[in-house]
Amino acid sequence: MLAALLFVVGLLAILILCGRCTAKYAAEKGRSRGVWFVLGALFFPLPSIALALLPSRTQAQP
Repeated sequence: MLAALLFVVGLLAILILCGRCTAKYAAEKGRSRGVWFVLGALFFPLPSIALALLPSRTQAQP
């Protein structure tokens, strides 16, 4: 029981860390933090790659 609880807490900590990292990068690019937090927590490396390929909002608008 204790091992399962520690596993879940560790997994949640990693998910939050990955989501926070992606959300900070999205904010630098001018994107929404909340949506990218969820995407980063669930599918970590893929949203970061997608953000790198997307142009920033400030550069896209004239």
